[in-house]
Amino acid sequence: MPKCAVVFVSSAAEDVDPERLADVMAAGAAFNQACDSHAVVCFDGSRFLTYLKGSASSVAATFVYVESVAIHSELVELARGPIQQLRFSDQPLHFMRVSTPQLKSLVRADWKNFSQRLKGQFEPETGLERLTDLLAQHCEPALG
Repeated sequence: MPKCAVVFVSSAAEDVDPERLADVMAAGAAFNQACDSHAVVCFDGSRFLTYLKGSASSVAATFVYVESVAIHSELVELARGPIQQLRFSDQPLHFMRVSTPQLKSLVRADWKNFSQRLKGQFEPETGLERLTDLLAQHCEPALG
Protein backbone atom coordinates (compact mmCIF):
# COMPACT_ATOMS: atom_id res chain seq x y z
CA MET A 1 0.00 0.00 0.00
CA PRO A 2 1.45 3.44 -0.89
CA LYS A 3 2.81 5.49 2.00
CA CYS A 4 2.28 9.22 2.21
CA ALA A 5 2.68 12.16 4.54
CA VAL A 6 1.22 15.60 5.07
CA VAL A 7 2.58 18.45 7.15
CA PHE A 8 0.42 21.38 8.17
CA VAL A 9 0.32 24.26 10.60
CA SER A 10 -2.73 25.56 12.47
CA SER A 11 -3.66 28.18 15.05
CA ALA A 12 -4.70 27.05 18.52
CA ALA A 13 -8.11 28.01 19.85
CA GLU A 14 -7.86 30.77 22.45
CA ASP A 15 -9.42 28.69 25.21
CA VAL A 16 -7.07 25.69 25.09
CA ASP A 17 -6.10 24.70 28.60
CA PRO A 18 -3.53 21.98 29.41
CA GLU A 19 -6.19 19.46 30.43
CA ARG A 20 -8.16 19.93 27.21
CA LEU A 21 -4.95 19.70 25.18
CA ALA A 22 -4.01 16.42 26.90
CA ASP A 23 -7.50 15.01 26.23
CA VAL A 24 -7.33 15.95 22.53
CA MET A 25 -3.85 14.44 22.13
CA ALA A 26 -4.97 11.19 23.83
CA ALA A 27 -8.07 11.02 21.58
CA GLY A 28 -5.88 11.71 18.54
CA ALA A 29 -3.49 8.94 19.52
CA ALA A 30 -6.40 6.51 19.87
CA PHE A 31 -7.80 7.53 16.48
CA ASN A 32 -4.38 7.20 14.84
CA GLN A 33 -3.91 3.76 16.36
CA ALA A 34 -7.31 2.66 15.06
CA CYS A 35 -6.52 3.80 11.50
CA ASP A 36 -2.82 2.92 11.57
CA SER A 37 -1.59 6.45 11.03
CA HIS A 38 1.17 8.20 12.97
CA ALA A 39 1.72 11.86 13.85
CA VAL A 40 4.25 14.20 15.37
CA VAL A 41 2.59 17.30 16.84
CA CYS A 42 4.64 20.35 17.83
CA PHE A 43 2.99 23.09 19.91
CA ASP A 44 4.41 26.49 20.88
CA GLY A 45 1.43 27.63 22.95
CA SER A 46 -0.41 29.30 20.09
CA ARG A 47 0.26 27.23 16.95
CA PHE A 48 0.57 23.59 16.02
CA LEU A 49 2.73 21.98 13.37
CA THR A 50 1.69 18.42 12.57
CA TYR A 51 3.54 15.80 10.52
CA LEU A 52 1.14 12.98 9.66
CA LYS A 53 2.19 9.75 7.95
CA GLY A 54 0.83 6.35 6.99
CA SER A 55 -0.92 4.69 4.10
CA ALA A 56 -2.69 7.08 1.75
CA SER A 57 -6.11 5.98 3.03
CA SER A 58 -5.19 6.23 6.72
CA VAL A 59 -3.67 9.71 6.24
CA ALA A 60 -6.80 10.86 4.38
CA ALA A 61 -9.08 9.55 7.15
CA THR A 62 -6.93 11.06 9.89
CA PHE A 63 -6.76 14.42 8.14
CA VAL A 64 -10.58 14.56 8.01
CA TYR A 65 -10.62 13.79 11.74
CA VAL A 66 -8.00 16.48 12.45
CA GLU A 67 -10.02 19.08 10.56
CA SER A 68 -13.01 18.35 12.81
CA VAL A 69 -11.15 18.90 16.09
CA ALA A 70 -12.17 22.24 17.63
CA ILE A 71 -8.84 22.83 19.36
CA HIS A 72 -7.45 24.62 16.32
CA SER A 73 -8.36 26.49 13.15
CA GLU A 74 -6.80 28.02 10.07
CA LEU A 75 -5.11 24.83 8.86
CA VAL A 76 -2.44 25.55 6.25
CA GLU A 77 -0.96 22.59 4.41
CA LEU A 78 2.80 22.95 3.88
CA ALA A 79 3.37 19.69 1.99
CA ARG A 80 1.61 16.48 0.99
CA GLY A 81 2.81 13.55 -1.02
CA PRO A 82 4.24 10.06 -1.24
CA ILE A 83 7.13 9.03 1.00
CA GLN A 84 9.61 6.22 0.61
CA GLN A 85 9.65 5.10 4.22
CA LEU A 86 7.80 5.75 7.43
CA ARG A 87 10.16 7.68 9.68
CA PHE A 88 10.00 7.87 13.47
CA SER A 89 8.63 5.18 15.73
CA ASP A 90 5.36 3.34 15.43
CA GLN A 91 3.87 5.31 18.33
CA PRO A 92 0.51 6.68 17.11
CA LEU A 93 1.21 10.25 18.28
CA HIS A 94 4.27 12.11 19.54
CA PHE A 95 3.57 15.44 21.22
CA MET A 96 6.27 18.08 21.74
CA ARG A 97 6.11 21.49 23.31
CA VAL A 98 8.50 23.68 21.36
CA SER A 99 9.54 27.30 21.46
CA THR A 100 8.11 29.83 19.01
CA PRO A 101 11.48 30.12 17.21
CA GLN A 102 11.65 26.32 16.87
CA LEU A 103 8.14 26.19 15.40
CA LYS A 104 8.92 29.06 13.01
CA SER A 105 12.04 27.20 11.92
CA LEU A 106 9.94 24.13 11.10
CA VAL A 107 7.29 26.15 9.26
CA ARG A 108 9.89 27.95 7.16
CA ALA A 109 11.88 24.78 6.39
CA ASP A 110 11.93 22.99 3.05
CA TRP A 111 9.35 20.19 3.13
CA LYS A 112 9.63 19.46 -0.59
CA ASN A 113 9.39 15.71 -1.19
CA PHE A 114 9.87 15.15 2.55
CA SER A 115 13.57 14.85 1.81
CA GLN A 116 16.24 14.01 4.32
CA ARG A 117 19.88 14.11 3.30
CA LEU A 118 21.92 10.99 3.93
CA LYS A 119 25.01 12.82 5.12
CA GLY A 120 26.21 16.37 5.08
CA GLN A 121 26.09 19.62 6.95
CA PHE A 122 24.80 21.84 4.19
CA GLU A 123 22.35 24.62 4.98
CA PRO A 124 19.49 24.87 5.05
CA GLU A 125 18.35 21.75 6.79
CA THR A 126 15.17 20.22 5.47
CA GLY A 127 11.95 20.26 7.49
CA LEU A 128 12.18 16.54 8.08
CA GLU A 129 15.72 16.90 9.43
CA ARG A 130 14.68 19.69 11.79
CA LEU A 131 11.71 17.66 13.00
CA THR A 132 13.90 14.59 13.52
CA ASP A 133 16.37 16.64 15.60
CA LEU A 134 13.59 18.11 17.75
CA LEU A 135 12.03 14.71 18.28
CA ALA A 136 15.36 13.31 19.43
CA GLN A 137 15.70 16.16 21.94
CA HIS A 138 12.34 15.96 23.67
CA CYS A 139 9.09 14.18 23.30
CA GLU A 140 6.04 13.70 25.51
CA PRO A 141 3.82 10.64 25.17
CA ALA A 142 0.28 11.49 24.07
CA LEU A 143 -1.27 8.63 25.97
CA GLY A 144 -1.70 9.07 29.69
